[in-house]
Amino acid sequence: MLRAFLLVFDSYEVTRQAILDYLDTQSAIKHWYAFLPTAIVVISDQTPYLLATVFRQKFPSKFFIISEVLFGRNDGWLPKGVWDFINNPKSSGRWPP
Repeated sequence: MLRAFLLVFDSYEVTRQAILDYLDTQSAIKHWYAFLPTAIVVISDQTPYLLATVFRQKFPSKFFIISEVLFGRNDGWLPKGVWDFINNPKSSGRWPP
């Protein structure tokens, strides 16, 4: 089952583009949506622990947090497209199911 996770990182430590380029190489990451300079919604069928391990492999000393975004248990002021992406997690099709 695909789930949405919020990845927040320190932009003084690593650029968003470096993170996105790396996420594109990881089969555990089925899709992503970058919507703020330091926040990315990641779609995966893995656990937050595994996703953090994947992130630490490339960025071992960088500060970040990965947290699952649970449907109906979150709130905030974001564009509709971000909420649609979070509430209906889908694969980009890059990686097999």
